[in-house]
Amino acid sequence: MKRPASLTRALPSLLAATLLLLAKPALAAIDAIEMSLDELLKVKIISTPKFAENPDQIPSVVSVLTAEDIRLYGWRNLGDALRTLQGFNVTDDATYGYAGVRGISAPGDYRPRLQMLIDGMSVNENIYASSPVDSAFPLDIGLIERIEIIRGPSASIYGGDAMFGVINIVTRHGQSINGSEIGLSFGSGAERRLRATWGGQVGGADVLVSATGFDANGRTRSVNDLSGDGSSQRIHGVGGEDGNQLFVKVRGSDWSAAFIHADRDRTVPHGSYGTIPNDSGHVESDHYDLFQLARNWKLDAWNTLEQRFNVGTYGYDGRFPYDYSAALPPDPRVINIDKARGNWWGIENRLINTAWSGQRLTLGFEYKANTRQDQRNIDRGYGCYGYGPAACLDDRQQTKQFTLIAQDEIQIGASSLLTVGISHNRQEGYRPFWSPRLGFVHDADDWGLFKALYGTAFRAPSVYERAYIVPNLAYGNPDLHPEKMRSFELSWEKRFSPQSRLTATVYHFDIERMVTVDNTGLAVNGSTVRANGMEVEYERQWSNGSRLRTGYSVQYAADQTQRLDNSPRHMAKLNLAVPTGLPGLMAGIEGQWIATRLGNAGSESLAPYGLANFNLRYAPAGSQWELGLSIYNLFDRRYSDPVAVDDLLPVTRWQLPQQGRSAALRTILHF
Repeated sequence: MKRPASLTRALPSLLAATLLLLAKPALAAIDAIEMSLDELLKVKIISTPKFAENPDQIPSVVSVLTAEDIRLYGWRNLGDALRTLQGFNVTDDATYGYAGVRGISAPGDYRPRLQMLIDGMSVNENIYASSPVDSAFPLDIGLIERIEIIRGPSASIYGGDAMFGVINIVTRHGQSINGSEIGLSFGSGAERRLRATWGGQVGGADVLVSATGFDANGRTRSVNDLSGDGSSQRIHGVGGEDGNQLFVKVRGSDWSAAFIHADRDRTVPHGSYGTIPNDSGHVESDHYDLFQLARNWKLDAWNTLEQRFNVGTYGYDGRFPYDYSAALPPDPRVINIDKARGNWWGIENRLINTAWSGQRLTLGFEYKANTRQDQRNIDRGYGCYGYGPAACLDDRQQTKQFTLIAQDEIQIGASSLLTVGISHNRQEGYRPFWSPRLGFVHDADDWGLFKALYGTAFRAPSVYERAYIVPNLAYGNPDLHPEKMRSFELSWEKRFSPQSRLTATVYHFDIERMVTVDNTGLAVNGSTVRANGMEVEYERQWSNGSRLRTGYSVQYAADQTQRLDNSPRHMAKLNLAVPTGLPGLMAGIEGQWIATRLGNAGSESLAPYGLANFNLRYAPAGSQWELGLSIYNLFDRRYSDPVAVDDLLPVTRWQLPQQGRSAALRTILHF
């Protein structure tokens, strides 16, 4: 079995960073958020250089998850956080985690149709247009101050990936750490993670520097689709991985700069796509380098110019071991190499004008140059086995995108706000697309806050969907057309006190030409998808530190023939944190229930399941350390997630068993 080596490679640099951090003793401020719910919901969200707005004024439902939530419930990654929210369905195929929303979560669909941001910087890469929510996400969850989720179509503001909303990760700042911090965790499957962070002031600027290394040997699972005779086979090392992350952020009074580097290698031993089972040489790797420089210019009393420059690179490497012993007796093990490389740079400019009383006008443009969008597939030593010495795939592309944006927020009386927005999007290879957006917010005092939003959005096919064509797997389709979405939603929010609120939302949307897969495995534009749903959520905080968030969602998403795969009709969520009676010791409890889901193009179904997670957090008052103990899948519930249909096995795989009970112990030390 492969012994993950990345942590070994990363430890020398991490230990050096640790010694450097400890050499400068400082008092650390624990990142506890002590705001009331009402105060938290009035925090300006979507960081510079995107719009900074009060959630009450956004004509969409807004959720905010904090660093305190992360520690109270023991969330390990972004997917753990999102799966607690109404409307979100997070699944896992033992290679990646996938975030679906409002009934759209096709198994194996890399593109979430959500715009993922870190401090306003886009994480969506330019090959698959993906943004992972598991350990491949390029930021350590311990560096998150809060997670802002804005539901509903936002393409007129944030681009085509924002069909179902925007998720913005706000990172901690140097002064919140004010010294050095070490995070260390150990978990099931020999999972280990070490984070070394320093934050403070340097020359009048706020600076944060953090390095993380992690690895895991993985766990054992039984699968029954490898032999063809119905027997189960034990697969070892599922979830094995190793990786490292680096994050640097510098912030001045009106400017900021950030750099992110991340690598993750995931072992995939469960025989997917006909590879050799239990072969630790099946490894799939993701690499990110992201940089942004942003500045706000106060031009005069009425005009502010927000500018951003960003550069990104993404790399994917897959090593797939195949048994060709029938055709190549001397050399039965052949490694298929799958590569993707993406480079891009972009600029954003937004002028915000408040010269007219009761209005805020925003005009802007964005330009993105995808200077490299390469995909390559080759059988090592054989070119394309059975087809010739050339590579199976060697596709190289470059594209450009340009967007014009206009939005006006108009105050109507003392209690209503009208938002009118539109964008004009030009993407190379497709006709221009207009995305209008109309929102209305009305504060009816004791009757609550009412919001209405109508919007359209588009999604151009990714390079992977258009061009991934190999002789034995024709998935890509150069004739794909962009998806188009129309959406309407109504929401009502009632605050019973500064510490509690109830939110209810109903929505309807249509997606024309939604990209799907036909029965031959080819990416095609499918029939129109229509969805209706309702989401209800209640939040409450108490003065003793207790907090509650619970809710229920019902949704129905279907094309013209049937309900979509991996689209549960009902979901219920519960998060409760309470004091244990011992000073500094809090208990966090999570419950999630997911109704029946379809798989294998609607021909199969999975039984509903419920999960419970339990977390203890011990943070004595005035101490410079804290401890956490988490148990996931507390009752060892056996269940499966739908996965992309894999018919290269003796028995078609359309589901995969999920992890049983696991545990993690973590500590954070401040210096």
